[in-house]
Amino acid sequence: MKQRFLLFVVFLAILGCVRIKRSIGKSNEVIVISPEIQKELVTESVQIYNYVPQKEGVFEFIFVSDTMLDAYKYHHSILLCGTLQDEFIQILLNEEARLQTEQDTFVLFSKPDIWANGQLTVILAVRDPEHVAAAYSKYGQLIAQNLEEHYYQRVKNNHYIGGVSEKMKNRLRKYGISFDINDSWLIDSTHQDERFIFIHTHFPDRSLFFYRDTKPEVLDGTFALAKRDSLTNKYYNGDYVLKELTVSEPIEFAGFKGIRLRGVWQNDSLVAGGPFLTYFLADNDTLYVIDGIVFNPGERKTDYLTKMEVIMNSFNLIRS
Repeated sequence: MKQRFLLFVVFLAILGCVRIKRSIGKSNEVIVISPEIQKELVTESVQIYNYVPQKEGVFEFIFVSDTMLDAYKYHHSILLCGTLQDEFIQILLNEEARLQTEQDTFVLFSKPDIWANGQLTVILAVRDPEHVAAAYSKYGQLIAQNLEEHYYQRVKNNHYIGGVSEKMKNRLRKYGISFDINDSWLIDSTHQDERFIFIHTHFPDRSLFFYRDTKPEVLDGTFALAKRDSLTNKYYNGDYVLKELTVSEPIEFAGFKGIRLRGVWQNDSLVAGGPFLTYFLADNDTLYVIDGIVFNPGERKTDYLTKMEVIMNSFNLIRS
């Protein structure tokens, strides 16, 4: 019966035959459960950092012993690590999974909603204790990716639970765009004749702008960095990109191809700075630029930047 426990629970969760609790916990919390607490190993292998401009971890790890599993099993994000000698791993894995772990030395499993709705449980199963470090070395990046995707979805769900203002969406449509925002945002159309629309909110300060221009001959990271600097120098009172803390990558978004910048902005005259995210999207002969920034000095910024990303990802171009 114990051998079938995991499959049985997942089967019931999928079919909806059993009502399970809603998952709990802050969006960035990850419960790490294992017989031996190895904070340094987990952090080095799994943590993701943003520069905001200081180095800030995406996840807040809470380390607990496997004997505390029942007390934490309703949390929305759980990382379980154990060996085939550990009772809780024996219970969680069915016979096929245990045989696979025995054969491969370590195996990574990922299951949604085992004990609670909206939950992600990642299980790193290892044949014996001496291979735990190697297991984290091999799968750390994949674990981080899974946890980050779940974290983003958690932030997104909370954003939409908070409500989206149809009034604000309708106001934005007159400028040919749409974002899922609430009534706390303000629209500044001072420079609409220059194809620049600015929206912002406070507590903490967050800003988003939309700009359209002629598509360049070459759209790459070098162009994107220079273009953003030219726009923020003009419209944001001299903001510029800290290139050493900024990365660019090609993206496909909402049917467009383009470039994404993620990094740190700075303003010397205002003695201010913080994280930003910019999309440069090409469509036929037109370039669209969507940019979001956060200014929250002395406080955590990653959650607000992720929420800004959720809003930016809700972008729709209203074609006339």
